[in-house]
Amino acid sequence: MTIERSEPSTTADERTMLDGWLDYHRQTLAWKCEGLSDEQLRTASAEPSGLTLMGLVRHMAEVERSWYRRVMADEQLTPIYSTDEDPDGDFHLTEADTWAEAYATWQAEIGAAREQAARFTLDDISWASTAAPASASTCAGSTRT
Repeated sequence: MTIERSEPSTTADERTMLDGWLDYHRQTLAWKCEGLSDEQLRTASAEPSGLTLMGLVRHMAEVERSWYRRVMADEQLTPIYSTDEDPDGDFHLTEADTWAEAYATWQAEIGAAREQAARFTLDDISWASTAAPASASTCAGSTRT
């Protein structure tokens, strides 16, 4: 796989620029992971931090899911990787976690996020506008008032 990164327009309308810059940063993260093995993607780059590229990709899948589907569209979803017992489960990797799974999940959530975003204008207020910040314990319940 070769990641193509497109420089976003700086003279487009607001929605085009917003979508373009968001895609640019998504592509940048994928590009940083390109060509690395599962083991390398699970390796923390700067001890004592446990932050890994694969953990960051899994976290971004959770972020896409939470903001676009839970907050914007008020879908009642549970987290993908996190639990009440392990709210940072997206960052906690095992040998069984693979780039193929993390990348596919992230791309699926990006696709769902794009579908949700297309339903809204930039002036719309999200359905769950009163939602508390996403956490493993709050993702399962509806926040619509």
